[in-house]
Formats: sequence, C-alpha cells, structure tokens
Amino acid sequence: MPVFAPEASKIKMVILTKSKQDNAVWWSPINQNKRNSQRIIESMLRRFEKHALAKITNVIQFYENGNLIAEKKL
Repeated sequence: MPVFAPEASKIKMVILTKSKQDNAVWWSPINQNKRNSQRIIESMLRRFEKHALAKITNVIQFYENGNLIAEKKL
C-alpha cells in the first residue's frame, strides 16, 4: 500500500502558489490517520517548510472529508 493516497489519507493540503506557478496538493501519510487532525497538520507543515514550494506559496488550505478545516496565509 502507498504512503500517501487520495482515497485513504485523512488530510488533504492544497498549496496555492504565487502567480503563474502551479498549485500543488499533498496528502497526509496514511499511517497518521489515527492521529487527531491538528497533529497531522502540524507534521505536514514541518515537512512543507523544508520544501522549495514554501518560498512561492501564498495560502495553504487543509481539508478533511472535503471540508475546509484550516487555512494559513503566508
């Protein structure tokens, strides 16, 4: 089974980038599904801060079951 999967991951992180850059979507690791959503978001943000996308991002949105649960503006 994959580490990340749209159909099995608990949290979806949508990365909205600055103009003319491609937006991105990250999925939480499946093995973290039993954690509470806030802890999963915190771990996803730690990984994101080390990624090149962090420098060109305006907004990060977090979804659970298709519902927006958190948003961070950069």
